[in-house]
Parts: sequence; C-alpha cells; structure tokens
Amino acid sequence: MVDIAAAVNEFPGVRPVAGLDGCWTWGAGGFYFTLALTADGNHAMQLNCRDELDLDLVVATLAFARAHTDTVLSAAPMVAVEGFTSPSATPFDAVGAVIPAVHRYLEYENRELNDVTYAVFPAYRCEFSGLETQKEATYRFDRMLDAANLGRGPSPWVRMRYDNPKTGAGSVGTDLGIASSEALLRELRNLENADDAFVEFENFRGERCRAAWTGEPQLSLGDKTRTMEMPDLLAWAYKFVYEGVDDAA
Repeated sequence: MVDIAAAVNEFPGVRPVAGLDGCWTWGAGGFYFTLALTADGNHAMQLNCRDELDLDLVVATLAFARAHTDTVLSAAPMVAVEGFTSPSATPFDAVGAVIPAVHRYLEYENRELNDVTYAVFPAYRCEFSGLETQKEATYRFDRMLDAANLGRGPSPWVRMRYDNPKTGAGSVGTDLGIASSEALLRELRNLENADDAFVEFENFRGERCRAAWTGEPQLSLGDKTRTMEMPDLLAWAYKFVYEGVDDAA
C-alpha cells in the first residue's frame, strides 16, 4: 500500500494546508494542486486549479468530499456529491469526483499514488447523469468540464442526435452522442422552417425528448406532444438540461 503522505511530500514546494489536516498543496506552471486524504486514510482526493489558488473554496470542497468519502469512492467512473454550498461567488451546488483512470493527474509522477487518488472539484448537479461510460466521462472531464477553472459556469450533461435536411447537418447513426448545451440550442433554432428536421436529446436525469418541425416546433416527451413557439421551445430546453425541469403546459 502506498504511503500517501510520504509520496506527496516528495513533490517540490509542497506545504501543508491550514484548516484541514492531512492536506497538502503545491504549484507549478500556473497550476495549483491540492491533495487531501479521504476519511479512511487509504485514498486521496486531488483538486487542481488554474492561475489562482482560492483556498477557501478548495478547502471547503475537499472537506465536503472527505465527509462524503463513501460517495466519492463509489465513482464509477464519475459521481456528483450533492448538497455542497459554495463559499465563493460562483454558485456550485455539488462536488464532482472521477476515478484515477479518468483524471490521470499523477500518472507520470507517481503511478501508485495516482491509482489511489480521485479527482474532486466544485461542480453543478446538472453535469452528471450517473449513466456515463468511462469513455464519455473521460471526454467530458478532459474537454468539457474545465474542472481547474474555479469560476466557471455549468456545462450540463447532454446527449443528442439530430438531422436537418435544410442545413445539411446531422449526427451519424441512431445512438445519442455527447453534446454541449450550446450545440443543442443551436440545432433547435435551426429547426425553424426545416421540414423533416428533428433533434432528439437527453438531460442529466436520463429523460429523453424529441423536437421536430411540422410548420411550427413540436415537442414530444414521454406520452405528451405539444406545439410551441420557438422562443418558448428554447427557454424550455434550457431549463430541461440545466435544471431537469419540464414546466411546459
């Protein structure tokens, strides 16, 4: 079993963090790295941030994650730990955690340490579905979540497929693929006056719906089908993916 404290203290410039025992921080190349032991002492949690070390937010995140060690260690491949209250102006409402094979933070510095370390970061509930494959989790973590940006807004979980004969754009195959909320809203706007066009999409709650153009936008969700004006459809879709809410009449 790796001696986590001994391994961390080999990093250049490492120092203990006041306010949280079993926690250390160090920096390099414009990044700050902070690592803390889990409650069981057999694993670690690492939080990286870019440009500036906001210790209040970092310590609050790590302390919350430690208090929910069992949930953090259940990440397979990622998990949202709900109930977090951010001490910063950025309204994070959860802490995210991902497995070592996804974050690979310490893969080259110390593989043994990497293998017992979970990445944690302040996050938003809408960013996690609980349905992610490891490939999807890696793509989200590497390219979409920007976890080292402690001032970021939410990047909600969206799966989508679409086809638009008018624009000539569309996805390949029948499966829904990872998409950004910006791409979803763009393709919904592109439905206007596009006969036979559709967008099928899924939010973080695993709820799936379909929007199509039939002379006006038509939305189907479960056994409900309704027509909507385009501004109403866009506003509805925003709440659907950011809040998991279906509030259309």
